[in-house]
Amino acid sequence: MKSGYRACVSYLAGRLVFGHDAATIYECIEGRHLDAAELLNKNNISLQEIRPPLKKPVPFDELGTRYALYNSLSGDIYLNISGNTFKGYASADSSLFMGKASGNLVVIYDYREKSFFKYRFCVLEKGGRICGALCRDCGAGKIKSD
Repeated sequence: MKSGYRACVSYLAGRLVFGHDAATIYECIEGRHLDAAELLNKNNISLQEIRPPLKKPVPFDELGTRYALYNSLSGDIYLNISGNTFKGYASADSSLFMGKASGNLVVIYDYREKSFFKYRFCVLEKGGRICGALCRDCGAGKIKSD
């Protein structure tokens, strides 16, 4: 999967799992912050459908399974989220992926690339700062599965 599309997937999955938005995501391999809104606009991605509907925040342990379909000019992204793990398919380049969101990290395994990719979910801190330029979580190894 293309790196920009993979970053979009990590943002979308993180937003659904964590239940809140991010100002930026930090791409650990590239070592750079990506503006979340700009990322979605650039790839023209919008939510088409989610089941069950997101009416109000749901406690994490009651989240259950959610299915989401995002649409862009280059194809669809299907997400199946259960607890803090997810799997899906990006039709733009026929890519399967799976991942886990934990703490502030979203880790994706891209089957096409046969590799793991990490993204830090950055929210605005007190004083209006976004997480620092150095992501200490990026070098912490893979997230262990439950």
